[in-house]
Amino acid sequence: MNELLKTLKQKKLQCFFLFYILLLLPILSPIAQNLTFLDKVGIFVVCGLLFTAILLLSLFISSRAEKIIYSVLLTISIIPGAIFLAYLLFAHVLLEQNSVTSLFETNPDESKEFVAYYLSIWVIVGVLIYAAIPIVMISTMKSFRPLEIKKYKAIFITNIIVIIAIIGFNELSRSVYFINFYKTFINYKIRTAYEIKTINERQEKEYKIETINQDSIPKTIVVVIGESLNKHHMSLYGYQRKTNPLLSQLGDSIIVYNDVVSPHVHTIPVMRSVLSMNELNNPEFFVEKPSLYELFNRAGYETFLISNQAFSEEYNSSYDILLTLAKKKYNLSVFKQNDDICIPVLEKVLKESQNKNRLIIIHLIGNHMAYEFRYPKEYISFNHKKDNLVDSLPFRNEKAKRTIDKYDNSVLFNDFVIKSFIQELKKLEDEHTAMIYFSDHGEEMYDYREFAGHAYEKVSPTMCEVPFILWMSPSYKSSRQDLIFDTGRPYSTSDLVYSISDLAGLYYNDYDDSKSLFSPKFTVKDRYVGEKDYNKIKEEFSTKE
Repeated sequence: MNELLKTLKQKKLQCFFLFYILLLLPILSPIAQNLTFLDKVGIFVVCGLLFTAILLLSLFISSRAEKIIYSVLLTISIIPGAIFLAYLLFAHVLLEQNSVTSLFETNPDESKEFVAYYLSIWVIVGVLIYAAIPIVMISTMKSFRPLEIKKYKAIFITNIIVIIAIIGFNELSRSVYFINFYKTFINYKIRTAYEIKTINERQEKEYKIETINQDSIPKTIVVVIGESLNKHHMSLYGYQRKTNPLLSQLGDSIIVYNDVVSPHVHTIPVMRSVLSMNELNNPEFFVEKPSLYELFNRAGYETFLISNQAFSEEYNSSYDILLTLAKKKYNLSVFKQNDDICIPVLEKVLKESQNKNRLIIIHLIGNHMAYEFRYPKEYISFNHKKDNLVDSLPFRNEKAKRTIDKYDNSVLFNDFVIKSFIQELKKLEDEHTAMIYFSDHGEEMYDYREFAGHAYEKVSPTMCEVPFILWMSPSYKSSRQDLIFDTGRPYSTSDLVYSISDLAGLYYNDYDDSKSLFSPKFTVKDRYVGEKDYNKIKEEFSTKE
């Protein structure tokens, strides 16, 4: 035992290296606002056990092998470590499972804008130092004679078991950032491959769709999905700035719903939810039950996708499989233009496919940060110094107020885009037409603290409360006297498939009347944002308003 302790004392640099790689984040975890005290203790205990086990095992290997192992450990930990550390420094949260998965699907352009918005010199310096220190440590490690395993067989075997247990059990491995990172990636790839295979295979299976309230007049239903729109920055919802001058002109012809919540605060899980029958407690429904395009394809509709957000028929994200089921697709994101690029494409689609039932989904880049890239210069309208309409709060400095100005400009431009879509539909006088607009999720805009953006780890009401607007042509509305338009209904867009089906008059085995926003049988249910109860989120932030 003396020999073991003597060797440990000589390996101070190795000890510090492992401490740096395995325990730096756990030590900094107290600044993470999304962790409980027990979470922080658990992370430190698990990482401490792994640190001890690897350190003790290093006593039994040659110095050359040790450098190789530590180099591999550094290689696999440096990227996730830098990501977790940077996020912890600028957002004061430790990334959770859903956000880690989203990292694998974020497109490069979105990543650049996100980094450009949040990046500071201190984050850059911190990450560079974080990466440089362990490289220096490995290169300066001294050689030592390894201990013989047979003398310390129990210690050797015990530590092997500890490492295997931490890697093997999800409850434990979740506490080690880089193990969690790679296990999440592997699980994500396996899950996505299975989903793609299963959903493609089910296209050949029969699924009966009935159409009720059917007449000879063709229907056109447009679903517009916005991005990162805080409804509290819309004058339609009472915001002091006139950010919706055009939609406001439509008066009672648009129905503005007041209590709608998104199922998550990140685009990917939201899209997976709103386009499918996927449920929090029944994730298997994603592959077991038909999605929105599948239902309308089987009902004989012409289906279209007009997207100004990146999607790929090579399935680069886990919801691409749902989008590519549209019969015709227009990927406008490659042109890197503002959302008004969608207007002439919608006009073209409406002209070319007349006298047919149509479902058109338009996916906007909307109000995604960086906000100044979301509108042309003609829409630079708001200046807090001139209009004094940005409330002064302790955490709103001059930079925050300028950001709000830019964000409100993007809301103003979005108003023009949505009104233009409605104008195109109004031209179809011989059809029943309807349009639903909602945002995938909201956006916090220095509402409760010094923060703008959206992050599941620090979810707030403005991140998940979304605008939801319905427009219907007078002929369509009068033909559907069975629909209820109660703007106060508490609703989650996780049930969008049922509401769109109800609007179109589609009936099928999996249809659930109680989940349609427009049904007389609509039933209020608990709403969740990810795995978090929306009511609890509201309660938590009610004292901060």
